[in-house]
Amino acid sequence: MRFRLGAALAFALLAFGACKRGDDRSPPRIGAEAEAFGHELSDDVSGEYRPVADGGPVKSLFIGQTSAFEAWEAGNRAASPLILTLTGRNGEMRVAPRTYLVTDDGVRMAGATPDEDVTLRARIDQDALATARRNLGDYTVVISGTLQVGDKREPIALAAWDGD
Repeated sequence: MRFRLGAALAFALLAFGACKRGDDRSPPRIGAEAEAFGHELSDDVSGEYRPVADGGPVKSLFIGQTSAFEAWEAGNRAASPLILTLTGRNGEMRVAPRTYLVTDDGVRMAGATPDEDVTLRARIDQDALATARRNLGDYTVVISGTLQVGDKREPIALAAWDGD
């Protein structure tokens, strides 16, 4: 009887341990429910990106270099590797990430203004980025996607910005 009880207890502990390990290997979720930061960059996508048309809420999106992402993910919060600057009725607001995932092909970010949650989901066009870097002043759309501020969701189109 003791052997059966011990075997059942050992099996239950192994099953619980297997479930726990599975949770640890799950990919980070991007959203307000979990704090997750990640980057998978083999190319340099750093720079400032601005809208190709006026009138939207985005003033700029800053993407830092790989070393900035590594520092942030290691816990150094001195300088955010990703900053979304919005314009609105209260002026300019810089939104730092609560979560992000930045890859060669896209940017996902969640953050907040003092009043609303902000979510950015966008695609990075590597061919357009290469063209923009070769042809200074070429304002081809490099980043496109959607921005949600509170309940309002709208498309965005950003070009690489080289200054005035």
